[in-house]
Amino acid sequence: MPKSEERIIKMSHLLLPLTSPIIAVILILSLINIGETQVPAGPPFQSVNTSSAGLYNVAVIIIIMIIATYIIYRLIRRGLIRTFETLKNVLLAIVIVSSVLFYTMTYVYGYEATPLINYPLSIFIIAIIISALIMYAAIKAKNTIVRALAISAYSSMAGVIFTIALPAWTLAILLVALPLYDIIMVYRGLLGRLVTELSKYGEGKYPILRGLILDMDGIGIGVGDLVLYATLVSLTMLQYITHDFTFIQSALASLTSLIGILVGLFITFKYILPIKKYAPALPIPILLGSIPLLYLITITI
Repeated sequence: MPKSEERIIKMSHLLLPLTSPIIAVILILSLINIGETQVPAGPPFQSVNTSSAGLYNVAVIIIIMIIATYIIYRLIRRGLIRTFETLKNVLLAIVIVSSVLFYTMTYVYGYEATPLINYPLSIFIIAIIISALIMYAAIKAKNTIVRALAISAYSSMAGVIFTIALPAWTLAILLVALPLYDIIMVYRGLLGRLVTELSKYGEGKYPILRGLILDMDGIGIGVGDLVLYATLVSLTMLQYITHDFTFIQSALASLTSLIGILVGLFITFKYILPIKKYAPALPIPILLGSIPLLYLITITI
């Protein structure tokens, strides 16, 4: 999470990253409303809800992340900027189109939108148009808020898909493992080296990571961080409702999780970021944002 020399923390730096988990709450509530709260994860993941399967699933996710980070690092270090941007855009398009198509089809059939059901091709056309608008805004838009909304859109969609597709054990291990992975990769691994490589191009000269990072006046938060924020808050909402808490109680739990993430971001930006001009954005926000889930565990075990 690189940062410029100017260490002024604005309110927007704290609030814009919360857009993803806020959208995620809306998405998970809509899926709960139509009863679509569990879908099979599919290969290479295991769908059984056991600790061993959870460890396997998280290992697969981490391996994929390491490989992706390594490819990004090697391409940028070799100066193959256009190759990287092409690869990045193709992969982003796949993620965005598949996510938008999932939600479009789920909502059309879940809410029984008969005109669209009768013309299945229209569903694909709508999904493609929405995907194109989101991708254009995330990569090309000059306005920070517009970019934030677009990036938060597909980050939240991915986070909620994680919530309903991955078993509970996998999600629990993921919320512990990824913050630890984040610390190692930022301070001892490829992410720290990647920040160093990017600094050679000068800030703003090459918006190389546009679409993979929410950049806010020199402060950046990766899409992966936003996805996990969205996963945490939507999982909190889903678990509280699943355990027969009222909507108000579930909403308050999700709000508490959001506040925890907000406080965690402030601590990270204010006290940890200035040390090396980059810092892991997961450990403290996820720890504080997990308090409602930890409370739920203590009263249900």
